[in-house]
Amino acid sequence: MSRWGSRSKPACAQRCFAFALLALSALALNAAPVNKCLINGSVSYQQDPCPSSQARKDPSIEALNAEEQKKRRTPATSLAPASSKAAPQAAATAPGFACDKRKYCSQMRSCEEAKYFLAHCPGVSMDGDRDGIPCEEQWCGHQ
Repeated sequence: MSRWGSRSKPACAQRCFAFALLALSALALNAAPVNKCLINGSVSYQQDPCPSSQARKDPSIEALNAEEQKKRRTPATSLAPASSKAAPQAAATAPGFACDKRKYCSQMRSCEEAKYFLAHCPGVSMDGDRDGIPCEEQWCGHQ
């Protein structure tokens, strides 16, 4: 009789089986995904990405910078939805601000804009301590 007793063989088999399953699942997690590609009218399954029918041209740094500067120059009013109820108030109270989908301090550009959003736009999360001063750490803390 072995030193582990008569019940050691089934317990060892269970542990070995569990280890094998663990090893297989680890291999499956590291396996590359399979892509279903349509190449020349026939379906192909491969680990590499499907080939594109068009050549891709990467944008230059100058083009990317010009696009980002254009986005930054665009006023916030162009982001407002057409059916917004706050849009008429925006013209009367603070020109250039209008409610849109933004609701966090990191999305604001100034303290004035954050104050407008807190006062006029529903669902914003800009006044954590509820003292009426929005974005104290980012924009309005020094006032």
